[in-house]
Amino acid sequence: MDDLRKQLEEMTREELAVLKWRLEWQAKARPKQLPPGWAGSANGDTTDWASWGIMSGRGFGKTLTGANWMGLEAASAPATYNAVIAPTRDDVRYTCFEGETGLIQIIPDILIADYNKSDLIIYLWNGSIIRGFGSEKPERLRGPQHHKVWCDELAAWQYAKLCWDMMQFGLRLGKNTQVVWTTTPKPVPIIKQRVMEKDAVHIVTGGHTNENRANLSEKFFNEVAKYEGTQLGRQELAGELIDPEESGIVRRSQWRLWPHNKPLPRFVHIVYSLDTAFTEKTFDSEQKEPDPTACIVWGMFQKGSQYHVMLLDCWDDFLGFPQLVEHVRADMKNTYGEIDLPLLQTAVIPSRYTKAPVSTGHPIDVLLIEDKGSGISLRQTLAMENIFMEPYNPGRADKLARLHSVTPMFAHGRVWTVESEINEGNPKSWADTCISEVCSYHGPGTTDNDDYVDATSQALRYFMNKFIETFVGPGTEEDRLAIQQAEEAEKAAAAEAVVNPYYN
Repeated sequence: MDDLRKQLEEMTREELAVLKWRLEWQAKARPKQLPPGWAGSANGDTTDWASWGIMSGRGFGKTLTGANWMGLEAASAPATYNAVIAPTRDDVRYTCFEGETGLIQIIPDILIADYNKSDLIIYLWNGSIIRGFGSEKPERLRGPQHHKVWCDELAAWQYAKLCWDMMQFGLRLGKNTQVVWTTTPKPVPIIKQRVMEKDAVHIVTGGHTNENRANLSEKFFNEVAKYEGTQLGRQELAGELIDPEESGIVRRSQWRLWPHNKPLPRFVHIVYSLDTAFTEKTFDSEQKEPDPTACIVWGMFQKGSQYHVMLLDCWDDFLGFPQLVEHVRADMKNTYGEIDLPLLQTAVIPSRYTKAPVSTGHPIDVLLIEDKGSGISLRQTLAMENIFMEPYNPGRADKLARLHSVTPMFAHGRVWTVESEINEGNPKSWADTCISEVCSYHGPGTTDNDDYVDATSQALRYFMNKFIETFVGPGTEEDRLAIQQAEEAEKAAAAEAVVNPYYN
């Protein structure tokens, strides 16, 4: 006891304030709000962790948890550089810094030496700083280095992958770098990746809104009670990460598998669908990243009295215009499926294994290119080589509307891919990337890329337009109405368009 008294007497006012703050937070916080290594924590007993994610429902106390962790880390370690990253700079200031449960509110006044609102920097008495960044400008994270980082509402970050990567490259000061991320879950790539890497050093904590009921108004719970049990409630209240591939516009379970030990069918029409980079420079000026070109090959075949389609090949690459021309020229020599003899079982799909023409199979009938950017130049170049092409212009229909227009094909079980020989019951690995992107797409930002989405929707729309009477079949009244509405929307959009919007 005397030793403890002596230690307390030797501490400065600021050090006592930090100790009091730490003890009060540890007594107040629920076990899930304490990081791994803290007494009473529900998140493990090790301090040797790299990342700790809190993925919970609204009102759980995520912001309060992140602010206390970040503030205490900075106050306990002199002269450290720390960062807070939120969806926007306004979110940093008005939620993470100045909000009711933000850093300025919970850090004792005696510990704050200065607060620069314009630069979003909190200076502590011990020389440590906490600097705020918005995810809308990931380039600002290229230079700064940090000891600790708090990432708030990670699922809502604008350039999530690039911003996270830049943050990780700068997280290199000290011997125990750590990042805490807090968010209400959404099935976006950055969150799926964080959950997939969960292990002993990458810890993820889940939580329900009800766990913080004592600190929330009863009126709030009465209002949100109607969402309990719904998909939205599972995400926003229970903090569940809903599988995007089984809850979206197109579901993975709607793709049918062609047995790997069965020869491919005899195709009657094959489309080479290309979503080219917007410009010949293949560079995205907003994300400062290359813009890829994506290609999907689809074959139509007859099964009974109906027409079905099969994914035969897909690739994406960052190609300059001359390389793109050469790639397409070589691919146009490939053939697919059965004509006289079945393909060798070791080469179910020739285009994935050889660039040499084969004696069996159906050739590509048409090259479908979206009527934009470098696609226009590509059509003009290949036209001189007598390659049959058809431009695709969606008018003013956005990516989501285009995908909606082809969903009846999936719902009717008319879309196939080839089963993997190695992982039976699953598609081939090269096809899985395309399937995952198409099934995960719910709108802008829900997938890292959407090039396969465009290439798929334009190819399937082509099949529906050319073979609509026999392709989808009678179906239900709801299916017929969906197709009719999609066609009317396309016609209306085309009528309104004075000029091709891609030329602007």
